[in-house]
Amino acid sequence: MTGVGVAAELLLKALAEWKDAPSITGLFLKGCIPEDLQSLRLKTIETSVDYEHHPTGELWLNFTLPRIVRDSQADIFHGASFLVPWRKTSFRKIVTIHDLIAFHYPETYPLAFRHYVRWITRLSIRSADRIIVPSRHTKEDVINHFNTGEEKIDVVPHYPHPRFHPFTNEEMDSHRSGLGLPEKYILCVGTLEKRKNQVALLKAFEILKKRTHIPHKLILIGPNAHDSEPLLNLIKTSPVASDILHWGWKKIESLDVFYACADLFVLPSHYEGFGLPILEAMASGAPVICSNAASLPEVVGDAGVMVPPDSPTDLADAMEDVLTHPDRINALREKGIKRASEFTSERTASLVLASYEKALSI
Repeated sequence: MTGVGVAAELLLKALAEWKDAPSITGLFLKGCIPEDLQSLRLKTIETSVDYEHHPTGELWLNFTLPRIVRDSQADIFHGASFLVPWRKTSFRKIVTIHDLIAFHYPETYPLAFRHYVRWITRLSIRSADRIIVPSRHTKEDVINHFNTGEEKIDVVPHYPHPRFHPFTNEEMDSHRSGLGLPEKYILCVGTLEKRKNQVALLKAFEILKKRTHIPHKLILIGPNAHDSEPLLNLIKTSPVASDILHWGWKKIESLDVFYACADLFVLPSHYEGFGLPILEAMASGAPVICSNAASLPEVVGDAGVMVPPDSPTDLADAMEDVLTHPDRINALREKGIKRASEFTSERTASLVLASYEKALSI
């Protein structure tokens, strides 16, 4: 899963563990119930319908889903990722809008899917009783783009999974050896696509290698996107290609290790609805450098270093400053851990339940 799927899983986990939570039923594709949720006291329903199957998905969303909700005697349906029935229903509808990537960076998506996401997002925002967003930036985005009243929108930040935490030196040595990790490395996590701006990171890494003797490798973890080819070609032809590792999602189960053992985490993205990898990195004790764009300043606060997304030189300067000053690394580690601790499952659950209450009061 990428960020949206992880956020949905964490939300269900937070709600299921909330001491005074109402009865929650999770709706999943067949065989896709995460292990983390299987041990919780959580009702589940599985379906074989994928929303990307057209028009089957739309028919299911507007006719079969309402029946499932009514049969479950649910008061609210919460679409955890931009989808709710747009037909009138007897139950309240809440939709989470994670970002407006399809509107700001449409080239990120294949043409047909781009138009689908834009169309269904408009319908969901119009049809929902309340809208949940992960950041103030996304709230302003929705207000400005759809002329939506701010009183209809609730900001509910994500939180990092408990598995993301600092490791001891002994644990890091053991994991490095077991996974064949380099002794020193800079980490970036996210789909390889233009919006994530790994091109700027690649250029900054080349600058850094040219003017310093740091031994660090650059590790990129994330799946390819339909527009990844130019970046993959840049990696292959880079003068420091031997120091760049791209591992896709194949080591996703060890993501906590990658974060905890990293000397530096960098996310120079142009646009994020939230930026969950930054939170995961800080929780793991990795020093963070990110762009000062979109929602990222909300997440990192004063616990990381921010640079303009379009300046590889500024990014290289920031990376060099951190990596060549051990006291700077330690200070950023401590600040990041403290900052990440402010994003809790309890806060997420309480804010979501408050949104549910507002929906029921309409």
